[in-house]
Amino acid sequence: QRKEIHERIAKVMEKLFFDRLPECYESLAYHYSQGSSILKAVAYLVRSGEKSHRRYSLEEAHTYFKEAYNLLYGIENRTKEENLQIIDLLIKWGYVFNCRADYRGLEELLKSNEILAQDTGDLEKLGMLYAWLGWSLRSREKLQEGYSYLMKSLQVGEKIVNQKVIGYACAWLSWTCADMGRLDEALNFGKRAKELIKLMQSDGEFVRFTLSGLGMTY
Repeated sequence: QRKEIHERIAKVMEKLFFDRLPECYESLAYHYSQGSSILKAVAYLVRSGEKSHRRYSLEEAHTYFKEAYNLLYGIENRTKEENLQIIDLLIKWGYVFNCRADYRGLEELLKSNEILAQDTGDLEKLGMLYAWLGWSLRSREKLQEGYSYLMKSLQVGEKIVNQKVIGYACAWLSWTCADMGRLDEALNFGKRAKELIKLMQSDGEFVRFTLSGLGMTY
């Protein structure tokens, strides 16, 4: 009965506040997580996490993403779509880990889901997971391993002609190569990432993180 009540409250809130849902993300996440619509709960938890991240409430954002992750992993006999949601969540969660400078935690989380990402067959998500993994390894001074993952990301991006994956890989390869003393490669990757910014101006996160990867301001 309690689950039913939470479910009903969430559905009524969606109808009453449909034109101002962002104000209600946290409440909707709570009621759906206490109800029976797990995927609805996950969706609102992720939105709450992104909202908190935009306000730079990093611990709050981290908590929302972690709760969403645990809910998804708690589903028995997950479908391919649910596994894709896990990888998508990890990519979005990466921004929070980055701002918290928790690269050890990010590395461990991504490596534990690397095979899952490969099994989904979604190359864009796999390319982004490789990029984040490479960046976390580089940030922990595991330069050669980080370089390898970023090159994997670049290869995936080129295979599917995905400018976002290529852009992230090139931006972070420029830093990694510079740290390794491979300065010609660093310059070439940096130039390539900078060129892609012009094509991706509508993607604010891409532009901001590509510029930050090149040591530039946004």
